[in-house]
Amino acid sequence: MIGKAVIALAAIAGLAAMPARAAVLVSVNAGGSATANLPGYNFSVANLDNAANGLSTVSFAGSSITGTTTSGFVNIGNANVYGGAGGTGMFGTVNGDPATIQLSQSVNYFGLWGSALDGNNTVALYDGDNLLGSFALQSTLQNAPGFGSAYAGNPFGGGNGGELYAFFNFQSDSAFNRVQLIQNGGGGFEFDNLTVGTSSVPITAPEPATWAMMLVGFGLIGALLRNRARGSTYQAARALTNGPTTPRA
Repeated sequence: MIGKAVIALAAIAGLAAMPARAAVLVSVNAGGSATANLPGYNFSVANLDNAANGLSTVSFAGSSITGTTTSGFVNIGNANVYGGAGGTGMFGTVNGDPATIQLSQSVNYFGLWGSALDGNNTVALYDGDNLLGSFALQSTLQNAPGFGSAYAGNPFGGGNGGELYAFFNFQSDSAFNRVQLIQNGGGGFEFDNLTVGTSSVPITAPEPATWAMMLVGFGLIGALLRNRARGSTYQAARALTNGPTTPRA
C-alpha cells in the first residue's frame, strides 16, 4: 500500500509541474449591441472612423495602448449593409492573409463587432508566440445561449438578412499582447469597434493539476478508509468464528 501511495504522489508531483493552459471565456452580447458592456473592465475602443486604409496603426481612444498591424492588410471603408457599427462611420475588412495586430502592452480582454459573418471569420489571441486560443465567430455565435433571429441581418438600417451580426467578448485569465483577425478562404471578415480592456479581477479557472491532486487525494483517503473498514470487519468475523479466548493461568 505504501509503495502505491508513493507512486501516486510522484504522479501528482509530475502533474503539478505541468504548465497550466490559459482559459479564455468567449461570450456574445445581445442582438443589436455593437459595444462592450461587461462590468469590471476598463475599456478602450478603436472605432476605425478616422483610420487610414491598411490600418497600420490602431488607436484606442482614451488609452495609452496602441496597436501595430505587423502582417496582413485591413481595408477601411464607409459604413454599408455589411458593416459599420451604428450604421455610420467606417469599418474594417480582412481579405486574404490574416491581419496581425501587435499591442503595445498586454491586456486580458479583447472585443469586436463582427458583421456579415461567415464560417471563415476567426479571431486568435497570442501572448508572444504562445497561442491562447483560436475562435470561429459564426459557430461560436450559433452555439451561444440565446442565439436566434435577433442576430440575423444588419441591425443598423436592416438588410443582408442571410448573414449574422454580433459583438464578441474574449476574456482571458492570462494576459495577451497580439490579436489575429483571420479570413480562412473566400469572402471577407468585416468588423468594427475593436476593444481592449484590463480587469483587476481576472477570470479564474480550475487548473488541471489542482483537480488531479484533489481527485487522487480523495482516492487515497477512500482507499485507506475502505482498508480500515475491511480490517475491522475481518477482526469481528474472526472473533465470532473462534469464540471468546480464555486467559492463560
